[in-house]
Amino acid sequence: MNKRGQLGIIEFKYFIIGLLIGLVLGLGLVYLGSAGILPFKIPLVCGSVPVS
Repeated sequence: MNKRGQLGIIEFKYFIIGLLIGLVLGLGLVYLGSAGILPFKIPLVCGSVPVS
């Protein structure tokens, strides 16, 4: 069995998992910040128009 290249596949799997977790958490924080649940705003991401 050829074991070359397995480390790249394992690292790519962890990269994709980390990317997906980061995107979900980032979008969640942006939503909570723009909805007024969290006490901070990110104007470049959330926009300058207040959400009613």
